[in-house]
Amino acid sequence: MFKLKNLNKLERSWVLYDVANSAYILTVITVLFPIYYDIVGGALPQEERSSLFMVITAIIALIIALLSPLIGALSNYRGNKKKFFVIFFAVAILGTVALIVPNLSYVALLAFFVISSIAYGLTNVVYDAFLIDVTTEERMDYVSSQGYAWGYIGSMIPFIIAIIPYALVTFGILNPDFEYLSIAFAFLVAIVWWLIFSIPFLKDVKQTYNEDGGNSLKNSLKEIFNTFKDIKKYKNIFIFMLAYLFYIDVVNTVIRLAVTIGTDLQVGVSTLLGVVMLVQVVAFPSAIYYGKLTKKYGGKKVIYIGIITYALAIFATYFINSETTYLMFLVGLLVGTAQGGIQSISRSFFAKMLPMKKANEFFGFFSIFGRFAGIISPFLLAALTLSISTNVAVLILLLPLGIGAFLLSLVKSEK
Repeated sequence: MFKLKNLNKLERSWVLYDVANSAYILTVITVLFPIYYDIVGGALPQEERSSLFMVITAIIALIIALLSPLIGALSNYRGNKKKFFVIFFAVAILGTVALIVPNLSYVALLAFFVISSIAYGLTNVVYDAFLIDVTTEERMDYVSSQGYAWGYIGSMIPFIIAIIPYALVTFGILNPDFEYLSIAFAFLVAIVWWLIFSIPFLKDVKQTYNEDGGNSLKNSLKEIFNTFKDIKKYKNIFIFMLAYLFYIDVVNTVIRLAVTIGTDLQVGVSTLLGVVMLVQVVAFPSAIYYGKLTKKYGGKKVIYIGIITYALAIFATYFINSETTYLMFLVGLLVGTAQGGIQSISRSFFAKMLPMKKANEFFGFFSIFGRFAGIISPFLLAALTLSISTNVAVLILLLPLGIGAFLLSLVKSEK
């Protein structure tokens, strides 16, 4: 189904895991879990329900952020990277299966969601670090952008299959009593897709860059301490990670809270589903195009394009109300052009900076900043939506975007 020309076997297997896990992000995280949570937690007022979900989203990001450097340091040692990947992958799958256990309370549902999301996040910490093991520095931009691009297409296929029963319920063709079954079916489709397209990665990709001399927790903590102590040697890397912390905060928030924000803005479910599909369709060619732009202009300028595009999307969101829900399609179009590109180029831009033998550890730190980037905006939005309108609250996302853009201007180059 996915021939992925111009990629060798290792690169193809690595890219296919993006195809695999994107089904979980789109079907479960972005679209159906927020809807399912609204159903299960229906006894809570809308504002409290949305605020609680935003806080939970931030807590998940915080836990992943705290664990990421340790996982990155432990991954330095021979064979550990694949072991960690398999463990977190298994927990993420099982946690997602638990979401569809019948008659869960909203507390149990959120608990399983936390487990599933944390494991998924830690799996991606290790997966991102494998980029240096599957390709050369010259091809990192290309391979990374291919991962995100094919991930968007790979998420669309299972999503379309998965969403059909739920759409039939939404449009009144099927009895509303089938709503739970339609969501459970969608989750199962995402899980099966995730499992099948992970097989090449599990079979082919192996750790190339590693350290010998032990793999103890003590040694790993020592490595983390030494990296912090020697941070002056890696000033450029550290500044970029700070910039990334702020601008990717907005990207992660939009991915995880788009449906929640849309619901608060009185956008209907059918419109939200249409917008989600628009994002995925636009994101595929856009992620590839970002990779091509990088060859011409360099990663830093291309990241700025993504930041500006997100700022425009935030301004457009401010004008959405019950009479202007069509503007959600404009927001989706803007987000779709930037989402995959800014993520993929940031990943490869960072990878090019790294000393290879410390790459696993640095990717752990990179993940700290990336995961903390899922904390700032959700907490701000959770606090603001209880006191002001969602339209105004969304404008707060311009703050981390602006800080990220400023810090990025201080980054000199990849090396």
